[in-house]
Amino acid sequence: MRRPCATTAGAAALVVALSGAVTSCDAERSQGTEKQSSAAAKHSQGPQLALTHMVNTYYLPRPTASDAGDRPTDSRPSEYKLRLTTSKPPPGRDPQRVEDVKVTFDLSAVKDSATLHWVNKGYGCTRSADSLTCAPGDIKEGEGAEFTPFAMKPRPDAAKGPAGPVNITVTSTSAPTVRHTTQLVIGAPVLTARQEESRTEVKPGSELRLKPAFGNRGDTDIDDDLLVVVTADRATLRKKYRNCRYDKAAVPTKAVCAVPGPLPAGAAYETDGPVRAVTDKTARRGRISYTVYRAHDPQDAELLPGSAPRGTGPLLGLRRVDGGGSTFTTTGHWKAEMATGGLEFVTTQVHDRQAPGLTIKGRVGQVVDVEVLTPDPAHQGATRLTLPEGTSLVGRRDGDPSELLFCTYSEDGNGPVECPAPQMTSPILRVRIDKRVAGAQGTISVPADPSDPAPDPDPENNTSPIKVEYLD
Repeated sequence: MRRPCATTAGAAALVVALSGAVTSCDAERSQGTEKQSSAAAKHSQGPQLALTHMVNTYYLPRPTASDAGDRPTDSRPSEYKLRLTTSKPPPGRDPQRVEDVKVTFDLSAVKDSATLHWVNKGYGCTRSADSLTCAPGDIKEGEGAEFTPFAMKPRPDAAKGPAGPVNITVTSTSAPTVRHTTQLVIGAPVLTARQEESRTEVKPGSELRLKPAFGNRGDTDIDDDLLVVVTADRATLRKKYRNCRYDKAAVPTKAVCAVPGPLPAGAAYETDGPVRAVTDKTARRGRISYTVYRAHDPQDAELLPGSAPRGTGPLLGLRRVDGGGSTFTTTGHWKAEMATGGLEFVTTQVHDRQAPGLTIKGRVGQVVDVEVLTPDPAHQGATRLTLPEGTSLVGRRDGDPSELLFCTYSEDGNGPVECPAPQMTSPILRVRIDKRVAGAQGTISVPADPSDPAPDPDPENNTSPIKVEYLD
């Protein structure tokens, strides 16, 4: 039975999570926070240290069965990521240095369940008995340090489940001490998200509907609520659900939705209502994406403040689905922390080949670079140009980076100019303004796409002018 959002401690903590910070509700951590606040007050005039985006639960995947099925394979070491930040100096004061920063990990409570597989000596990390200390050294105020201090593996005989706390203490000779506690768990969830088939021939300005779906293929339950962060590229979201916050009151492009857990191992769910998005009227291609996080460990997700507008419609809930198919996939390295799915769309606007108007702006005698950027650069293909009278093509020079693309003459240094199809960068038209010619104008055109069976709805915009603007 799924618990409702509004009646759980986890859901109450989501109010904090949606405000951009994640706070534990247990008494021990509350006491630690009070001590830190008291210490911070004593150092209110000096720099401050903070641990940000720290995980509250650190999972160690257990060995999995080999393909032969005769004995388990080694488990993959699980890295621990640390993000250390410093306060910004107040206006009118030069940045100070946070001196002699050290980070100590107390591993005594987990030594019987896990072992250190790797230690980051590059940050001065050294082990002594049941503790590990890293020495980032001095950090300039307003800057920070982000690194992986170690990776751990479970012991072969470690029991599945909670293994104890890893206590972290950050000290400095010029800033108050900071503490954090991470709970170590043997075993791990493996988050997956459903990948939708892309949709084509979508009419610009029409509505798309997507039901985020996610599952857990690991051996460990996620006993937490979940955050679903939705973003729209070349589309806007309809502000609907009251357990979602939106980045704007009108035409939002991002939503953060809190949905109830838990997510047991082997289970998968989809939302019981769709995320609705309206494609931009000028959109050619776009994507509606969503990422699922554990509510109390949202990593470095860009959450929304508590003041962000909330929908006024029904609650967005979940319903059980089969998550065993190939459409449910993991995402990247942090399989226990997040999974991303989404829907790519292509509109009918792609059939309209368009040439961009260009302006060559400069003084007589000057060499000018103009980026040839078409509305659909990844799919537009090559363009052909006729230069305005009084200009001449320069093209690539010695020392230009090899990855840059330049327009060239298409016929033995004469005739029209051709700009290659964009790759990592858009092509550059490099010309010299040789002389002033009143009313000088060239043209840029894109050829028809022979692979596109649909007719171009507006062939007249396949050619546009190239103008010259003289600055002297």
